Amino acid sequence: MESFYSIIYYKTNPLTDEMVSIGLLAGGGEGPFMYISNARLDLLKKVLHPNTFLSVRRHLKFLFEKVGKHRNEAAGILLFDPVFSVEQMDLLSQRSKNTIAYSQPTTINEWLDSNFFTELTKSFFGETRNSSPNKRPVFHLKWKSFYHSVKFKAWERDLPISSILPNSSLSLRIDLADLENKKIIKGIDFDLSETSLNRKLYELELISNALQEFQITIVYPTPKKNSGKDAFEATKDKFMKLGFQGFSEFKNLN
Repeated sequence: MESFYSIIYYKTNPLTDEMVSIGLLAGGGEGPFMYISNARLDLLKKVLHPNTFLSVRRHLKFLFEKVGKHRNEAAGILLFDPVFSVEQMDLLSQRSKNTIAYSQPTTINEWLDSNFFTELTKSFFGETRNSSPNKRPVFHLKWKSFYHSVKFKAWERDLPISSILPNSSLSLRIDLADLENKKIIKGIDFDLSETSLNRKLYELELISNALQEFQITIVYPTPKKNSGKDAFEATKDKFMKLGFQGFSEFKNLN
């Protein structure tokens, strides 16, 4: 999925379409990410009725939490329609007729990660995005950052399965693929929520069935939850032909 950004506006005058930019939403890469300018919200607070302002802030808080949950749980895998995709935001920008509006998405020709998004918000709003340095990055962000490094420049990354099977109707992407040696590597966090993990495992089953001639390796962080440990053991029992390698061990070997 290509990276993009969309500017979030508040319509101060619906009759004349006067708008104030209040935030930024970006998707793709390690996203989605969302930023809301506190300075712009303070401005709105001064000109809006208190009840109106509370309603706007409640809407933005809900969206901010949704973006964070989507990113941290990697719920929008490519087997399904991504929630924060260029296509979705383009439709949203065209249909936005309420007080909150979104610009048409603009493509980002850079790898979207937290650092790049911070620089992007600074260039738009002149403000530094608050970060949470003490919060450990979730596995799928660390994993994607690792396999997009120069260590795997000889591998195909985020490869559509249709590149291997042209007649396949599956809308799936493979993390790492060595087509010459018929090797596939996929990262899975077994501590994901039940819904997200089930989607990941369903995707794995489809790939495994479609590419039986490939050697498939699953890279995973050591499960900490009991549910994750149980899911990991059940997956190993079910996919006995697949290889399993811990993320720490995998990094040391590569």
